[in-house]
Amino acid sequence: MDLAMRATSQPSSLSLIVSSYLADWRRWIGKMVSGYALAGGFMLIGAVSILVAIGVGVAAGFHAIELHYGIWTAYAAIGGAFALLGLLGLVIGRVLLARPAPHVPRGSRQAAMLKRAVAVPVAARLIATSRSGADTTTKALAAGAVILLAGWFAASRFRRRPDAIRDQQ
Repeated sequence: MDLAMRATSQPSSLSLIVSSYLADWRRWIGKMVSGYALAGGFMLIGAVSILVAIGVGVAAGFHAIELHYGIWTAYAAIGGAFALLGLLGLVIGRVLLARPAPHVPRGSRQAAMLKRAVAVPVAARLIATSRSGADTTTKALAAGAVILLAGWFAASRFRRRPDAIRDQQ
């Protein structure tokens, strides 16, 4: 019963690793969505401003012809300001969309956590087995497993470039 209570009170290492990786994915998706929403907002403002500029330009042209250059300067200034605002919004939106996308989470931090989660129980069982007086075959297999595990750690650590480790981002 104590084992059942302990199993329900502490989440397993695998579930912690999966939830950590899913949290990285949620942050990555959040960055992607917020970037596209910001760019889309600027482009929408730009498009609306250009439509307003066209409307003001048409009204200004009509009124200028009607009144022979009286109030036309005011309409041209308003239309020019909206056109400038619209073009500025479109350019800013395009620049935001041209930025490189954030990198997809690789899961290297979770792989390291998985390695540690596997190593600790194996070492604990090895220590418990060696104290209980296991036969020589079991001891040899356990020693081989420990050597393989240490080799796996070493190979995975030396295979990476030093600048590739960015778990703290």
